[in-house]
Amino acid sequence: MNIRRLISLNIIHTKSFDNSYKKLNKHKKEYENFKKIIDMIEFSSSFKELENLPQVRMYGFERLRHDKNEYYSFNLAKTGGTIRLIVKPKDDNNIELILVIISYDHYEDFDPKKVVYYE
Repeated sequence: MNIRRLISLNIIHTKSFDNSYKKLNKHKKEYENFKKIIDMIEFSSSFKELENLPQVRMYGFERLRHDKNEYYSFNLAKTGGTIRLIVKPKDDNNIELILVIISYDHYEDFDPKKVVYYE
């Protein structure tokens, strides 16, 4: 039996994410892993809880560095692939997570200044 919690991490999409998500269907393994990651996010009641899940380590969950240190990533291939889901906690808010973009070139195609948010 799969019981969902009453309080779950609220997921917010950006326009950049929605545009990058469209081509994920071409990558079957990464698409399946993406769905598992979304389940983990939905099952978590806070960002802190998500960070502490042992399963996130399987997907190379890590905080990005330098000018991208507000962002975190999941490796959608699990084993060193270049496709990454980039996420960000909203305004240090522990209950909302922004799906920022799916990077297909190991962050080379990700520029935080070019992320387009819904208004």
